[in-house]
Amino acid sequence: MDEKEVLTRFKNGHLDRAQVAALLTGAGTGTGPVVLTLPEPSAGAAVAEAAEAVAEPVSGGRTDAAPAGAVAIVGMAGRYPGAPDLAAFWRYARDGHDTASAPPPGRPGEELGHYLERVQDFDPEFFGIDAHEAALMDPQERLFLETAWEALEDAGCTGGRLDALTAADGTPRSVGVFTGAGPGDYALLAARTWSRERPRPMPRGGQWSLPNRLSSLLGLTGPSQSVDTAESSVLVALHLALAALHRGECAAALVGGARLLLHPSGRYPGAGEGVGALLLKPLARALADGDGIHCLVRGSAVGHTAPDPTAPGPGRGSRSAGVRTERTRRTGGPAPAAAPAGRVLREALRAAGVGGEDGVVREGAEAVRGLVGEAGAATGVAALTRAALQLGHRAPAPGAGRAPGAGAREGEGHGPRRICVGVRGAGGVDAEVVLEEYLSEEYLPEATEPPLVPERAAVGPELFLLSAPTPAHLAATARRFVDLLGGTGPVPPLDRLARGLRTGRAAMDCRFAAVVGDPGELLRALEEFVRDGAPCADLRGGGADPLGLGNVPETDGYLAALWQAGHLHQLRGLWLSGLDVDWAALEPSGGGAAGAALPASAFLRVPLWLGGEEGPA
Repeated sequence: MDEKEVLTRFKNGHLDRAQVAALLTGAGTGTGPVVLTLPEPSAGAAVAEAAEAVAEPVSGGRTDAAPAGAVAIVGMAGRYPGAPDLAAFWRYARDGHDTASAPPPGRPGEELGHYLERVQDFDPEFFGIDAHEAALMDPQERLFLETAWEALEDAGCTGGRLDALTAADGTPRSVGVFTGAGPGDYALLAARTWSRERPRPMPRGGQWSLPNRLSSLLGLTGPSQSVDTAESSVLVALHLALAALHRGECAAALVGGARLLLHPSGRYPGAGEGVGALLLKPLARALADGDGIHCLVRGSAVGHTAPDPTAPGPGRGSRSAGVRTERTRRTGGPAPAAAPAGRVLREALRAAGVGGEDGVVREGAEAVRGLVGEAGAATGVAALTRAALQLGHRAPAPGAGRAPGAGAREGEGHGPRRICVGVRGAGGVDAEVVLEEYLSEEYLPEATEPPLVPERAAVGPELFLLSAPTPAHLAATARRFVDLLGGTGPVPPLDRLARGLRTGRAAMDCRFAAVVGDPGELLRALEEFVRDGAPCADLRGGGADPLGLGNVPETDGYLAALWQAGHLHQLRGLWLSGLDVDWAALEPSGGGAAGAALPASAFLRVPLWLGGEEGPA
């Protein structure tokens, strides 16, 4: 029975929703997430239309233990008002903190808003970008580059593990990039001074360059698309990413967005800024790769409700109560019903066996209003990140009408928690995404062949590797690990920490390596390196792999023999000399970076602004 016949029988009443879902999602044979596109907000035949919108499934790729349609969020990063990283963002979210403040120094105006600090700063050297070129890049693009890299590192997915994400034809780095971005205020700043100052180059790019530059710099070969549906942009981008993963257009997808208020015309009381990125993989692939998993994505829906044409404005699309009140006052009748995207998504998820609404927490833009304000395209990624952090920490955060510590379900024994994140854009585009708590004990990867390389003893010395583009970057990153090991917070087990760096980080030109037996020994080695300014292995001038072992077919076997025998000092020397080592091939099966929360690589940011100015006007 083909798809057309299934839909015909459904419309004629010969099949129920559960039967349609089973037939269209290929239950038990591999499927994509529930992805719905709702062309109209009509409630009459919404559920029937959902069946028409379910994407045609593709075969293969799912382990028996992986739930049908599940996609994992394996990497996250973000920068929000008052929160330079997600640890700070979670503290603010958990405590119900309001980040509203006066504009930072250097920004005119007195409007209370939710601002990022030092948006003029960027590290072009880390990405190999000329400083003059970087000064012409939109700061939204620059911040997204840094944040996307941090999300990849959080997933342990740079270097060899990024190369291993291959397309069906074997093309490496099959990663799609799907973004939402606000208006390009940076060009407006240049235009303002163009006529009264000497001619100078105008900023380059647009919203399209946010994903395209990242794809170009990292050699990513999946789709690279930008979306602008105002506040719902990133949720719509995630919707597109799920469909691309489902169709096999990419092996993983980066989803994110950015919004900065650079020009005075874009500022108003309560406006906000932010940047965030999420890395998505099909759950089966994430399990096979040994990834750490923040939460699962179980489905998405997109629809449209015509906005009030007389009431455009920043954030107006998310103020549905105010719009309804104004419509009632002017017309004497209620506003049209909201788009059925969320309701139909839940119907389809229930029919597919994901479950009903019991225990599902619903959150919208209001949940992050105190954290990021009305942050345009950054609203969606902030809301998704906040929801994912709640699920990952297994702790509710206060939301609209909910006090700190309150939640839909607390305690154990109720199955996975779910949060439905919904955001409506100012133009009427309504998007919802269902996130689900990842319960690791429920999902185990299917049996695999024994590793080609025998496992090394689990207890014993570990090989710790650290690299960066310059010696200064390397020292700054080493300081972050000194802070981790010497601080009061939790420290990953030494074997996971070392394995996460070996397999999950790119090998750059400036390198530090140590063979250590315990965290204290590693801390002392790093402190000595940072304190004494000891020279690192610097391969920037050439001379990598002086013996030419990388071109010898027998080298892989030689490296495997060294690894099996525990000759870590010899492996250390070869890596410092510039030999490319496929550490993932030497690790035990499934030896990813799961569970190793590692500090991100350090950026050495400098002010880069139009005409050499210090910062935003």
